[in-house]
Amino acid sequence: MKTTTIRRPLLALSAALLVCGLAACGSNARARTGYIPRSVKMTEVDDMTQEWRGGARIADFASVTVAEVSTPNSGAYGDISDEKLAEVRAVLQKALSEEFAQLKPSGTGGRTLVVRAAITAIKPNNPLLNVAPQTQILKRGYGYASCEIYATDGATGEVVAAFMQTADTQRVSTEKFSDIGTAERASKEWAKAFGELVTR
Repeated sequence: MKTTTIRRPLLALSAALLVCGLAACGSNARARTGYIPRSVKMTEVDDMTQEWRGGARIADFASVTVAEVSTPNSGAYGDISDEKLAEVRAVLQKALSEEFAQLKPSGTGGRTLVVRAAITAIKPNNPLLNVAPQTQILKRGYGYASCEIYATDGATGEVVAAFMQTADTQRVSTEKFSDIGTAERASKEWAKAFGELVTR
């Protein structure tokens, strides 16, 4: 009887830790940094995502320009080197360019949609801690990445759409074995989500 009494709390604790590891226990969502103009009133979609949509549509524009992606917040990227930060920016730049290339804007009047994006924070993964199952349950080696993206009318500067999101490291993935793996995976997802927002 005593053995059973002792084991039950331990089993309950183990189960709780397992659930915590499989579902994202605690949110790493980052606060808005100001990259998106403060005049834009974002709407919360979920704990990790906010967005805003104006009245203009992609069909109103004749072309799309993706500005150079930035990492503007000094000290918000852990110990990631400048070279690796450049790699992550390149991934988001390419993903946004490809996403908007396939949207094929066909508006008249020469209006240009300008897309601006910033990776506002990265907590790098620690691959060495993501090998053993016991450390994965506690998510000690897991990181996250955050972005702010918005698009403007190139002529007027009016904001057309805005999106911000924090992405946590996924447990069932290979991204956890790279310090920038989460940021690279999230960059592709952000580009797709922003493209869908603009065309909504």
